[in-house]
Amino acid sequence: MINLNQVYYSPDSSTGRTPEELKKEELEQIKSKVSLIDPRNPNYEEVGLGIEITTKGFNGINLDHHKEGDTQETPSAIEQAYNLKEEEMPLEIKEGKKKMATVRPDLDSVGAMATILLKLENKEEKINKKLIEAIGILDRMGPGVFKKEGKELLELTEEEFEKVNKICKAASYNVLIKLRNFPLEEKVYFMKKLLTDEIDEREIESLYEENEKDLEKAKKESKIEDIIDEEGKVKVVFIEGSNLRAMEIGYEHAPVIIAYNPQFKWPDGHITPKFTIARYDKYVKFDIRGFLEELKKKNPKWGGQENIIGSPQGEDPNISKEEMIELVKKYL
Repeated sequence: MINLNQVYYSPDSSTGRTPEELKKEELEQIKSKVSLIDPRNPNYEEVGLGIEITTKGFNGINLDHHKEGDTQETPSAIEQAYNLKEEEMPLEIKEGKKKMATVRPDLDSVGAMATILLKLENKEEKINKKLIEAIGILDRMGPGVFKKEGKELLELTEEEFEKVNKICKAASYNVLIKLRNFPLEEKVYFMKKLLTDEIDEREIESLYEENEKDLEKAKKESKIEDIIDEEGKVKVVFIEGSNLRAMEIGYEHAPVIIAYNPQFKWPDGHITPKFTIARYDKYVKFDIRGFLEELKKKNPKWGGQENIIGSPQGEDPNISKEEMIELVKKYL
């Protein structure tokens, strides 16, 4: 089971170097092996292994579960990384000639990078397999399913599942929120320690408590409205506010989110209302392409990616809350 009693950043007595020196050295090593893809201008020249690369044009091995034909049962990136055999590993990755790369550094993709690095360091036996499975299920099925069915899917006792759930929440908060503006290598470093049970209970507990307080603050700052359909089900949630965790809060309610920030501040400083519409993943029954095409008829500057759409940059979207809700319902 998960070991929460290891020492975090333990010093190397054989070399006499401090924990800070060891960490700095490892961060440099990680930095030379991982990178982020800019979705606006993707460049794959240095990429030897893709980790959920969703931008077009990459033809190499890509550990992803959003490809055509994939389902919610398709292993997530971190699960694929754990199951990747030595002979399947790209030679340029093993030799350090090219990097692993991802577009969005979330718990699954960063965890996959950490898993590959641990395997390259011959530390596979130290990886906590149950934690790999938990992160995979959470990413594939979503927080709602994980909360309701995670215990059974992972075949854990109530107490064991509570520990795993707490670790996942703490880790997600650290990777997505606390380390949000930190370099990718910092996030991968953290996940390497997490997956090998090198973070003690106090660290996990502290992150978990921070997460709960921050999430509660975000909920208080947001107006949340469940949109109930004719069958009495909640398939869409409308959330108004400016908190960075609006989308995360929304997915606790429904698989489709309409996020509205009445005073979004653009990079040049001016302020306008802003809509963001998203579905949890491509398996959610929401015709997001048809929805986007209709929005583009109103203003061609509406844009987005496979699972998320945003109103025209720097402009007032000129569409009311009521109109937006009806339009989203039309494409469910």
